[in-house]
Amino acid sequence: MSEPIISSPLVRREAGRRLTSVVLTGGVVAAAACFVAAILVEALDGTAGVAAVDGAGAPGMTDLRAVLDGLLAPSAWAWAALGCYLLVLTPVAGLMATAIEYYAVGDRRTVLLAAAVMAVLVLSVVVAVLR
Repeated sequence: MSEPIISSPLVRREAGRRLTSVVLTGGVVAAAACFVAAILVEALDGTAGVAAVDGAGAPGMTDLRAVLDGLLAPSAWAWAALGCYLLVLTPVAGLMATAIEYYAVGDRRTVLLAAAVMAVLVLSVVVAVLR
C-alpha cells in the first residue's frame, strides 16, 4: 500500500505542457502550410508574386491590406508573408499558453516570468514600429 502524499508549500505542482505543445506545433504547421501554398502558387503561376503591384516588386509586409488582397488573389508573396507572420507570432502564443498552464497550477513566479518576456517582446515591437 502506498503512503499518502503530504502537501507542502515546498512541493511544486507540475504544470501541464499540452496546451503549449499544441500551440507551438500548430503555429509551425500552419506556417509551413502557408510556405507550401506560396511555393504551389508560384509554381502554378510564376507571375503571381509580382502581379499585385505595379512592377516595383512585392509591397512591404507591413501593408496588411496588400497581404489580405494577395491571399485572395492568390499571390505567392502574400502566402509567404502570412507564413512569416505566423512564425513570428507562434512563440508569443506559446508564451501565453505557458502562462495559462502555470497559472492553473498556481505557479505565480513562472507566470510573472512569462509576462515579463511578453512585455519585452511587446516593447521591442513598439520600438521597431516607432523608429
